[in-house]
Amino acid sequence: MAASAPDLIRPIVAFRQWRLRDDGLWSLRADEHWGRGVLTARCRAAVPHAGPAPQNGCTCGFYAWYVPRPRTSVALTADLVNGAVAMWGAVELHAHGLRAERAMVVALALPLLPGPKRDRVRAAARALEAEAVPARRLRKAALAHGEPVPKTMRPPDLEPNKRKAPGEPAPARLYAVADGLRQRGPGSHARRG
Repeated sequence: MAASAPDLIRPIVAFRQWRLRDDGLWSLRADEHWGRGVLTARCRAAVPHAGPAPQNGCTCGFYAWYVPRPRTSVALTADLVNGAVAMWGAVELHAHGLRAERAMVVALALPLLPGPKRDRVRAAARALEAEAVPARRLRKAALAHGEPVPKTMRPPDLEPNKRKAPGEPAPARLYAVADGLRQRGPGSHARRG
């Protein structure tokens, strides 16, 4: 896919949540540490598929939402943190979010109230060389690193009634490049999450 012309020439900015531990950010559902710099997803299935992550029909790739999570979604927790990522490479779009081949943390949202959690978020942001910003400024901070996926490119939500189980995904596939993104850190790391 990389040999063809890219669909987007800037990284995609998207939003996600992590668990904050003493040694940094961890994915919510996979036991994966998010470090500084560019992370490259890989398939961790018992029999990995050929080609870059993500692949349709597999769970590999970095997950994120198109819009920031509500500021209050992490308010009463000691370890959840909202943030923004720049994503590029092979990308699979779904109705509410996406999965990508490469990702980098670009900003973390500070908790609404001062306290130890706010200090921990600032420390994590410093270690990642990312911004720590008030939650209301997360989207603006993210936009300095790329662009959101245009609504016209996102697959429609065919099951908006949330009481029903969603049907089979009909994702859109595209390729984004990271032109102009200030990459930092020790290089690529293989991660999924």
